[in-house]
Amino acid sequence: MIGITGATGVLGNILCEKLQNQDIQYTVLKADIRDYIALDAWVKNNNVIYIIHLASKVAVKEVEDDIDTAYDINVSGTINIIKVLKNNPVIIDLFYASSSHVYKSSCSSIKETDKLEPINSYGLTKYISELLLLDFKMKNLDINICIGRIFSFYHFSQKPPFLYPSLLERFKNEDLNRPFKLYGANSTRDFLNAEEVCDIIIQLVKIKYNGVVNIASGKSSKILDFVKSIAPCELDFELIDNENITHLNADVSLLKKILNND
Repeated sequence: MIGITGATGVLGNILCEKLQNQDIQYTVLKADIRDYIALDAWVKNNNVIYIIHLASKVAVKEVEDDIDTAYDINVSGTINIIKVLKNNPVIIDLFYASSSHVYKSSCSSIKETDKLEPINSYGLTKYISELLLLDFKMKNLDINICIGRIFSFYHFSQKPPFLYPSLLERFKNEDLNRPFKLYGANSTRDFLNAEEVCDIIIQLVKIKYNGVVNIASGKSSKILDFVKSIAPCELDFELIDNENITHLNADVSLLKKILNND
């Protein structure tokens, strides 16, 4: 039985639907990830042998505005997962949804072995969780732990403050004949539809991949170009001078090798 935390999120919802369509049995955690007793009972009562850990406070601004809760959910929640893996008499494997935000901004495509230097507090919570999981893994070699560093994803079911739904809302509510103010226009990201992200996660789970891997398209796009690609009409952009430009784009050669997509 596969157990999923964070099943009500965008990726969680899509993942559940895909598993159901493939007749793969799963169960979702309805309790708070911070409640260890409920988490442990859920795993044991449902005979969970693989956990897909998605539960997290994600939106960068929300994390910055409430850092205490973010650490409580993102880090303490992962510690609870580790305790479950450690204390359960049955071997339970794990997929942990990490983020490209653990990396240092780089103009080159980022490999899994490149320097980690979180660009914000959200990335820091993911980085800390990764360190905890890797330390646990070193002492428990029989447990497979896959850390998937997910780059930027988008989906129609997302809601603001994420980029894609925020843009759609602006297209709907703003006068697009006026200058369209865009922050971070010259920053670059690797965008992938959330449906494809979930397809990759399922493939990694099926083969019980053990290790760290980037989950992305392998294509770099300026925020400006991404906005142009989804805009309902041609826009007159108003860019911000002296903005902080960052680059998070994935080298996916390892992912392709794992999934035999060379």
